[in-house]
Amino acid sequence: MGNCVKPIDPLSALIPRNNESNVTAIKESTVPIIFLIGGPGAGKATQCTRIEKHYGFCTIITRELLRHEVATGSQKGIILAHLMSEGKNVPPDVMVQLIGEKMLSKLSTTRGFLVSGFPREKMQCKYFNSRIRPPDLVLYLLVRNSLLIDRVLAKTVTTTERQMSIIDDKLLRIKHYQEKIKSVLKYYKKHLVVIDGEKEEAEVFEDICYAIDNVLKKFPSSST
Repeated sequence: MGNCVKPIDPLSALIPRNNESNVTAIKESTVPIIFLIGGPGAGKATQCTRIEKHYGFCTIITRELLRHEVATGSQKGIILAHLMSEGKNVPPDVMVQLIGEKMLSKLSTTRGFLVSGFPREKMQCKYFNSRIRPPDLVLYLLVRNSLLIDRVLAKTVTTTERQMSIIDDKLLRIKHYQEKIKSVLKYYKKHLVVIDGEKEEAEVFEDICYAIDNVLKKFPSSST
């Protein structure tokens, strides 16, 4: 029989994992945690801006968390930079630790957390649930692959070799995203609300607000 245990990436194993923050305050908090997921070009950034402004939530964009860590020049940042440059996933425990630390820093001043671009795979779901707590709502911006590709291409002004390389990279990201997101949607099916991301921006936001408002009924202090 073959070995079913997924091998640990040598670089990932070198990432410092000491001094994890105590996240008990997040576990026991009465502020909502909302995930916003969707493929590259689904409109997450646009909707994050509108949601943050409307509800006063703390928006946590995982890509920005990683970039900030890389910019510190720490051992962790250097290894993360190598992993990302090679298109490899950041270990779920490391990603969740970064999210948890950001949440702790904003817990006393925010009405809720909006986490964008996370989770990307089932292991991240499991680790977040056990380490932090399950999200109260998972919003999935559903957009057909063909439209995601059109949106990616529309952002490309020139057809230089570098631009074509960027396009190829984004198309590959779309493919990989769709392969892994199915397990995430299944895992969080009880918390999931699918949003038609192909509508006009304002309509998408209206649908998102309807879903969030329903969840906020359980959090009076976070209601608008």
